[in-house]
Amino acid sequence: MAVTRCYVLALATICLIHAVDAKIWQNKLFSDNMILESREAYDIRPFVAGFGDTPGEQVTVYFDRGEYPTEVGADGKWEVQMNSCNKGIDKVLSVVSSTTNLTYVNVACGQVYVCSGQSNMGLPLSYVMNATAEIAASNRPNWRLFVVQRTFADTPQDDFNQTNQWVVSSNETTPRFSATCYLTARHIAEMYWGDGPIGLIQSDWGGTRVEAWCPDSVKQTCAHITPGPPEIPEQQAYSALYNAMINPLVHYSIRGVIWFQGEHNVVTHSSEELYACEFQGMINAWRDAWKGIGDFPFLYVQLAPYTGYAPFAGHGDISTIRLAQADTLPHIGLDTSGMAVAIDLGDPEAPAGDVHSRLKEQVAYRLALQALHVMYAFQEGENVTNSDYPNETPNPQPLHFSGPMPNDISSDGSSVTISFDYGYAMYLNDTQGCKIHRGINFDGKMIGGECCKAKDTFQLCTGSRTNTTTLSCTNVTSIDILPNSNKIMLKVDGEDDLSAYTVVRYAYANYPQCALYNKYELPSGPFVMALPGATVKNEVSGKDEVAGKERVLDPPAQTPPMGLNSWNAFHCNVDERKMRAMADAFVSTGLAKVGYEYVNIDDCWQVQRSPNGSINYDPARFPGGMKALADYVHKLGLKFGVYTAQRELTCQRRPGSWEHEEIDVQSYCDWGVDYVKLDACAGRGYTQQNESWIKFRAAIDKCSKSRGFPMVLSVESCDDPTGCGLWIGELANLWRTGGDIQATFASVMNNVRENTKMAAKAGPTGGPLGGGHWNDADMLQVGNIGLSLIEQRTHFSLWAMMASPLLIGTDVSLLTNESLMILGNAEVTAVNQDPLGHQAVPVGPNAADPGTASCWAKQLKGGNIAAMLINTGDNKTTVTCALSDLGISNSGASVRDLLNHKSLPSVTKGGSIKAMLESHDHQLLKLTPTQN
Repeated sequence: MAVTRCYVLALATICLIHAVDAKIWQNKLFSDNMILESREAYDIRPFVAGFGDTPGEQVTVYFDRGEYPTEVGADGKWEVQMNSCNKGIDKVLSVVSSTTNLTYVNVACGQVYVCSGQSNMGLPLSYVMNATAEIAASNRPNWRLFVVQRTFADTPQDDFNQTNQWVVSSNETTPRFSATCYLTARHIAEMYWGDGPIGLIQSDWGGTRVEAWCPDSVKQTCAHITPGPPEIPEQQAYSALYNAMINPLVHYSIRGVIWFQGEHNVVTHSSEELYACEFQGMINAWRDAWKGIGDFPFLYVQLAPYTGYAPFAGHGDISTIRLAQADTLPHIGLDTSGMAVAIDLGDPEAPAGDVHSRLKEQVAYRLALQALHVMYAFQEGENVTNSDYPNETPNPQPLHFSGPMPNDISSDGSSVTISFDYGYAMYLNDTQGCKIHRGINFDGKMIGGECCKAKDTFQLCTGSRTNTTTLSCTNVTSIDILPNSNKIMLKVDGEDDLSAYTVVRYAYANYPQCALYNKYELPSGPFVMALPGATVKNEVSGKDEVAGKERVLDPPAQTPPMGLNSWNAFHCNVDERKMRAMADAFVSTGLAKVGYEYVNIDDCWQVQRSPNGSINYDPARFPGGMKALADYVHKLGLKFGVYTAQRELTCQRRPGSWEHEEIDVQSYCDWGVDYVKLDACAGRGYTQQNESWIKFRAAIDKCSKSRGFPMVLSVESCDDPTGCGLWIGELANLWRTGGDIQATFASVMNNVRENTKMAAKAGPTGGPLGGGHWNDADMLQVGNIGLSLIEQRTHFSLWAMMASPLLIGTDVSLLTNESLMILGNAEVTAVNQDPLGHQAVPVGPNAADPGTASCWAKQLKGGNIAAMLINTGDNKTTVTCALSDLGISNSGASVRDLLNHKSLPSVTKGGSIKAMLESHDHQLLKLTPTQN
């Protein structure tokens, strides 16, 4: 039975069909017209999630020719992760169970942005300058809009309390939609994404403080800082808006967040320290809540100028919040963020008060520039091109995403010199609307410098950088922009000795009248810097110089490497914070004690090359640098690895190592890298595949010997025992033997079959520098959505039996107890790490074609045998293995169940072991020969 109901919404009138007796249902985000976050080239994959009444009920999602089965968990929830799909529209997604058939039409794959904050995010497109033209051009059938209804809750909610659904972007739906959100997406599309599908989710509430958007955990993080006054309205309560308006989003894949907020924390007198702690805590907590997609980019607006809006009169210092927002740029502990400076975009004649500037198009343009840098990894001066769809950017332009940013300060006693990044041809100019505050009419245009003549843009101050509201300051009267440099020189007329000053501050005013620009018309944001000799650091970021663990040049990889690879967990949303968290989790979960030691970053850490050819890491994602990250990992007693490719480009179109092998290895050597994954991938390369491997081998050996500890080399790929298999062990410590593993049992078994072809080529000695050489069946999928617990256990035991590297491919900090027990089973990992280094193979009369019921045997040290009985079929069956087939012909055997940690009855000479196994289940045993 179904009931049809119609609703009049803010954006459109829609009708919904409600299944009255449905047993499976989904969050309101899943509806007709939805955009699923996906990008095939980056392997970004959408999640589909929902709820069910009956734990164990089978649910299958059908989409884009794919089929994704799962079941309702004990918590009443279900989830699948689908394959990535090309951008496109008019797709159909179906969710089917024994009681329910949910079908959604006009579904598209593209980029999904969440736009949140307070009223400046909520101001609609109809409010901005040039609104009529913008609305007229907003008929974009590939774009979809979703508005979260404003509400609050005491506890985190799984669904929205609303009837709103996705609607198509049109001149009927956009006038009431967020201008900042819509216009930022428009600029991204014009500069990069083209006409591809874009989904915009608006979740805002005017006049709200950051605390309301923070998960409750942030309160504890910032408990050491004096809070502001309590808020009476219920929507202002700590986490009230997060619970109701953000938490229901966390099972929906997104590309990133765009944020505009802070004005109400001026009202509540938030200190720089408090707002920075809560804002940064909120960003990291949101990222942690969005399980399975890594640290998504977070873009935000530094507050625009305002003074005359009555509710704010007499309240806190806007500059304090601006400085806290500047503190949230990438540094160790918070990365992958981008800030759009708006101190010059005041609007004194705004109809809704000057706190609500109509200049959202300019704000959105600067946000889009940050998006190209932080979300899409384009670097300063790099041409912006869409490598997935080159026709979308036929005339690529170089990116310039930032105004001047101070990087150094010095003083000779009579003057102060500040150096800047992005300080190209700097100049001072009046900000928008500056003259209105000096009694001169505002004409809506940039005015040629009259306000800058006041000479209050820069100040020298006495006092502490840590308390900017109590500084005693003097205006700088001489500002010299040094020619052909990125520097400015500051002086004070009549003062030849500036040694008493401790701090320089710039644009520290509610309504800055004058700003410092570069030639790309991008302003510098307000800053306060301690002069040389002050005891306070100018910035949070820096290099962690920690002592590495003392190591020696032992033969590398004498047993298969155990650790983590970032790809399956985070894809391109990998960053410094996540990798530090993975290292911490190895220690806190006890996995390090079991033997997991490598913390390996896969693709997307690198962005471009320096003029000398050396590789650069992404500064937005790794602000502390790779050396500091490696040092952190080493300090925990673990090891650190990176990824590259032998061709011109990596799989994600980042710089590969073709013709840069030696200089890349030297960088890795300098950073303290212990493990290098060398992929194949795209662009130009050598005619002979092994030419790159040979160059890497020579450079790695040179590095290992010079620094006194080894570097493991993993390559892609070798699957021919009579071809590359004859010599691969002399060049690499491990090599891939099959395709990229997916979280399906079919993919697991396909990689097992490919890996088994090379079984005779694995071993603990005779490899590079006398170390091991191993067949790599690819990283583990244990802990990821897609495999049942039975399948996860079987997958892990197969990798242990095959002596394949055990590289976890999920977020270790989010492992369930069940998955942690699988990965942490020391009796199973001991099979993998057995010093004989034998690789298991199928045995018995059907060894050449094992079928669905098979026996596998692996010789262990001390004459023991590891035996695996496996049912790869779809139905329950009995698997029987004779002792003689397992290699025990002249005696019986004692039996140890390695999965359940118990002894089983012994088997007599000539006997067999037998197990009744469910579909995809197995039994893993250790047999010790005994006398009858």
